Amino acid sequence: MGWQAYHLTYRAVTPIALGAYCFGFIQRTRYYAPGWTLWGAITAQLTRAILPRAGGDDYETIGHFVKTNLPTSYAYILVDDEPAWPQYREGQLYYGPLSAAEFETRFVTSFGQTAIAPATFTAHTGTLHETELLSPRDQVGGEPVLWRFTLYVRQPWHNSPEKLEGLEVQKVLDALEHLTLGGDRGYGFGRLVRGEIQGREDLGEGEWPRPLDWNPQERVLRAHVELKDLAGEEVRGRAEPIVRRLWQNDPGEGTWGPGQRREGHLLYAPGSRVERANWQPLVGPLGIWMTEGDHAPT
Repeated sequence: MGWQAYHLTYRAVTPIALGAYCFGFIQRTRYYAPGWTLWGAITAQLTRAILPRAGGDDYETIGHFVKTNLPTSYAYILVDDEPAWPQYREGQLYYGPLSAAEFETRFVTSFGQTAIAPATFTAHTGTLHETELLSPRDQVGGEPVLWRFTLYVRQPWHNSPEKLEGLEVQKVLDALEHLTLGGDRGYGFGRLVRGEIQGREDLGEGEWPRPLDWNPQERVLRAHVELKDLAGEEVRGRAEPIVRRLWQNDPGEGTWGPGQRREGHLLYAPGSRVERANWQPLVGPLGIWMTEGDHAPT
């Protein structure tokens, strides 16, 4: 099986909410889009483009196809036309050339909300909350904010379902002209429109692709890596728990809904540095990096 890489650049049309954790009544945002967030956005967009009358089972089928055949890098905001990768310098966290404070000044905004008690025209007690957002414009210079990620394409497709018979790579790229990313999409947040496509770049054979954003000299993570793949003394940086809620058919009831299955993981965060000199990652399902080895496609 061979791999191709396409580098996709998007312009943010609306603010983007990439929920990280709550700090008091503030819902913090991530400053990049993880691979599992891109997986959800690509699955939704591709399903609607290819199967206009799709139901829940179709989204599940396409989601498995995307996970197996279309893994991605993480998506990062561009600063000076380069991804604002997190990294530690002299004990401080930077995003590209910007300190965390400088990045927040330029790209992070917020949206306050509360629930109203109609009878009294007052706010319900305890409902005031604030959501951090990534702005669609640089708040210092005013320029549109650009995002970039790499789409890895397996050719030929592995375990392609019958309903996707004859699907070509160009049709996938056409379907991804627009993406809706992150949370609070009902408010109109998360809209991206594609600009430049760079590629195709042929990466050769392999069960999973090697990440193009891995620098073996710097050895800084550009995606999450599960703790089981690297011993603690081999990484300098930060680890975090990730709990993902997946939509899945309930085999008992046959209904479709959220929260049918949850998965908890402990992962090293992007920006951490790997101390093992010869470590080579692979891009796995949902964009999470894996230690190179015998990782067969699911």
